Formats: sequence, C-alpha cells, structure tokens
Amino acid sequence: MQAVRILTRPEKDGELILKDLPVRKGVSVEVIILTQEMIDETTLILSALQHDPGYAFLRDPAEDLYTLTSPTSPRKTR
Repeated sequence: MQAVRILTRPEKDGELILKDLPVRKGVSVEVIILTQEMIDETTLILSALQHDPGYAFLRDPAEDLYTLTSPTSPRKTR
C-alpha cells in the first residue's frame, strides 16, 4: 500500500475536499485523518461508536438493554 501525505485545511466544518490524488477511478483507498488540534477523548470514542461498522450493533433497538420502558408496555423479548 502506498502512503500519500497531503496537508490541507477544511473550508467548512466537517468537510474536507481532496483533489488531484494519485489514484484511479474504482480503486479502494483508506483515508486516515490526523488533526493538529487536541480532540477530547470522549468525543473520539463517541465518533468511533457512531461511524465504525464494528459497533453498528449498538444502534440496533433489539440490542438495547438500557432504555427503560414503562410498566404498561413491557419490553418485547426475542
């Protein structure tokens, strides 16, 4: 795998545009974003939980063990 370093600044929050990269159409690439500012560890963990496919099960309502339900509407069991 070839590494390419590009230093750039986002023009909008949450948006980064990369142009003129040495890759061809249809070729899979891996992108790692390294920021120079310190990111709160909690924010980093929450971001991983939201975006990493390995944690997708946490968004599945069937896997939710912590949400309280009212006594009149008991939790459905599998």
